[in-house]
Amino acid sequence: MRQVLLSLAAATLVVAPLSAAEAATSRYSVSATSSDRTLDLTSADGSGRSTVIKGKVKGGSVKGKKVYLYASNTSAQDQAYRYIGSDRLSSSGRFAKKWKPKDGGTYLVRVVKKAGSGKAEGSDLTRVRVYQFTNLVRFLDPASAAKAQRVDKAGTVGGQRWSTALELAPGSTTVFNTQGYRCFQVNFKIGVADNSRGGAGSFAVAQAGRSILSGSHAKGQRFIEPTRSQRKQILDDRPVTVSISGDASFILGNPKALCTYPTRSTPVR
Repeated sequence: MRQVLLSLAAATLVVAPLSAAEAATSRYSVSATSSDRTLDLTSADGSGRSTVIKGKVKGGSVKGKKVYLYASNTSAQDQAYRYIGSDRLSSSGRFAKKWKPKDGGTYLVRVVKKAGSGKAEGSDLTRVRVYQFTNLVRFLDPASAAKAQRVDKAGTVGGQRWSTALELAPGSTTVFNTQGYRCFQVNFKIGVADNSRGGAGSFAVAQAGRSILSGSHAKGQRFIEPTRSQRKQILDDRPVTVSISGDASFILGNPKALCTYPTRSTPVR
């Protein structure tokens, strides 16, 4: 009888479900972060163009095993995860993989420790925002296009010309829909066009009534541009507007914004 009871007890142990604590240990635990969560692909000195995705895997002996990294650009229409590399784990389960993205956007980077040694797959996500200066014309509101004509090198201010330039009609307001791409810096040159029929006027660059730069200008004068602090007055969730007053047409030269805007892939709109 004693032996029968022991046999039943052993069988009970075999079929009993795992407790929550026991079940948790059957899966690899991954923690991931990045050394720099904000990158600038157009930084003049080349710094801030890469980050290190690092972290730790727990759940058993993992020395020499690999984690695999995948990135999804949530600022692009195609948000599929793409493989960006792997790294071998140290004896303590640590990993560190340098990553240099090629396109702007807000990325989710997924680090995966695949199943093995009786453990289920584990993963974790970290976010990296990748900024780059992009042509402000890409954000031009279609309703503004009739009074904001591309003139590029043909449009000059005080004899100065730019590879990208818009001629803004007198009395017009041009809208750039920068919202959605976390833009935090804007730059441009502005002044009365050398070929303007009117000789003087004023301008105001703003967001939702909040001024970035405003002033007056006359034909033949040197162009005006924002200071470093004014360039950073931009808000990441409002359109940028350029309003022209008076009888002169203006040139907006080399307009650009620092945003998480992808230029190698189709952006979300």
